[in-house]
Amino acid sequence: MKKCFLLLLLCLLASFNLEAQIFSRQASVSHSINSLYRKATKDELKKIAPSPELFEKYAGFLRQPNTGLTKLVADVGCAENTKIVVATDECLKYTMPGAGFSYSFRTDSYRIPRLADLIFTDNSFQAAGIFLHGIFVNIGNVPLDKVTLQTNGLEFLVNFQPEVDYAKAKEIDRQLTKGIEKSGFLYRRGLYTVENTTFVLRSIAYQGKYFQTIKGVTYNEFAFDKRKDIIVAFRIVQKHADESVTILWKELARKNAPRIKKRTERRTRKE
Repeated sequence: MKKCFLLLLLCLLASFNLEAQIFSRQASVSHSINSLYRKATKDELKKIAPSPELFEKYAGFLRQPNTGLTKLVADVGCAENTKIVVATDECLKYTMPGAGFSYSFRTDSYRIPRLADLIFTDNSFQAAGIFLHGIFVNIGNVPLDKVTLQTNGLEFLVNFQPEVDYAKAKEIDRQLTKGIEKSGFLYRRGLYTVENTTFVLRSIAYQGKYFQTIKGVTYNEFAFDKRKDIIVAFRIVQKHADESVTILWKELARKNAPRIKKRTERRTRKE
């Protein structure tokens, strides 16, 4: 009887230990995943906040809906690998996802580059997200509050039809990398930064599945993102000595993005 009791006790202890290990592993995986897609904390935002003078200067504009003032720091390689923490002074200063140089207008937050709409790198604005068509156009020195969907230079961008076939979408991406000229405007997936100029971006973040694996757990990364089709106008309102820039922006349009079709959707990348 005593042996049976001890055996039962050992089984219970083993069961509790296994459950504790499973719970600990689940908590660890959950923390690792959530840390990639979290929003910046108040302390992180404070370190990258635009100057109070700029907020005061554009207070009237910022009272309008779907507008913002965002600082983007220079890309110094802090977010090249989401698994590795780069322990330089610059990287330790900007610890939010995307390290302060990649931003999502869709979520109004700094994001890891592959989920961002706008990446500030090498003195240029880029759109390099996964399953995303980003189309930039420089429309010249047009006041931001005067820009509408009917503004000269936006016709091609507004009328662009999303392509849900993966192979055809890749071909469009190739064309956008090279640049498409229409009616005197150049439409590309990236443009060099210019002051006293307004840029317009259409960012189509296609819905679908993009699998990642963390600590043996595979999940669809797009479940942690807002896959939308948006049009945003923005311009640089301040260039800083450390090569960072502050942009003033307003969203012109937003709708659901279509789902891209790809036979080999179940591609897994290990983080």
